[in-house]
Amino acid sequence: GGLYTAMISEVLEDQIGKRALQVSRTVAEIPLVKQQIVKPHPEGKLQKLAEKIRQETGAEFIVIGNRDSIRFSHPKPDRLGKQMVGGDNAPALEQGKAYVSQATGTLGPSIRGKVPIFDDQNQVIGIVSVGYLLEDVRVTVREQQLKVGILVGVLMLLGIFGAVSISNRFKRAIFGLEPEQIARLFSERSSIIESIREGIVAID
Repeated sequence: GGLYTAMISEVLEDQIGKRALQVSRTVAEIPLVKQQIVKPHPEGKLQKLAEKIRQETGAEFIVIGNRDSIRFSHPKPDRLGKQMVGGDNAPALEQGKAYVSQATGTLGPSIRGKVPIFDDQNQVIGIVSVGYLLEDVRVTVREQQLKVGILVGVLMLLGIFGAVSISNRFKRAIFGLEPEQIARLFSERSSIIESIREGIVAID
């Protein structure tokens, strides 16, 4: 139980990271995203699209940024047109890599899926960042750990009850004697039998 609860956090974070990456890949392939991201300023179309997808997927944020990391979408509209923060965009924008990272943005520490946006010439023209707040992930982890803890507790109680029950039945079968008492009786019986030279008659 202890090992399992320790693994839950790592497993869930890995699953959430993969989910964020998959959503990012999907958003990055939408034609409207490729069309709008090359414009000099956000027009609001990507904001509406991102918010719709965010609500459907349960993500904390979907940020679509251009080649200069300028936001074209964000859960808080007042942050549109501003620089993306976190410092983890370089692999996507400079090397065209898709990856999962953990960084602190304007909404707090989060697990993010980062995917570059490519044009028809396979050049990087922007980035999609989908994230889930670490605090929300930890709440989910604690809920799962609580379930495991309850299960382990129930199993321990069943185990204790079973052990006590078996122990009591066994002690009744040996007349409540302890192992050292049984050994002493066996030793005394052996001594008595060895000291008798004629014989023993046992009745009933």
